Amino acid sequence: MSRGKTENLFFTSEFAVLRDRWRRTKDDETLAQIVEMAPPGGDAEVGKAIARKLRIKRPDSKAHNDVLWREIDRIYRWLTIESGKTRLQAYGEIKKIYFPEKDEEKKGEIYDLQTIERQHRRWANKAQT
Repeated sequence: MSRGKTENLFFTSEFAVLRDRWRRTKDDETLAQIVEMAPPGGDAEVGKAIARKLRIKRPDSKAHNDVLWREIDRIYRWLTIESGKTRLQAYGEIKKIYFPEKDEEKKGEIYDLQTIERQHRRWANKAQT
């Protein structure tokens, strides 16, 4: 495969990943990356200027949360389908891994099993659309 074709495949797949993430999260950092990769009208300077304007705004954690809940979804599926655990057992394991009580006390957030399940279902519904 020639170098041009390899670079084109990389661009296409990375662009698709960014586009899908932006559709789920609507976060500014992902949009800035998209504009830098494919600037409007093919003008790289315009793309960089738009990306700078998008990054001036206070950063959010939408992309981070999307990655977190994607990992949780994969672990949940593995625990329930491959390991044969019940729904509550799977969420209990996820709580131990991602939301240990000592960390929750520091952050002031409490994640019980129902909250984790509700957030997971919200993420899964967004991911399907």
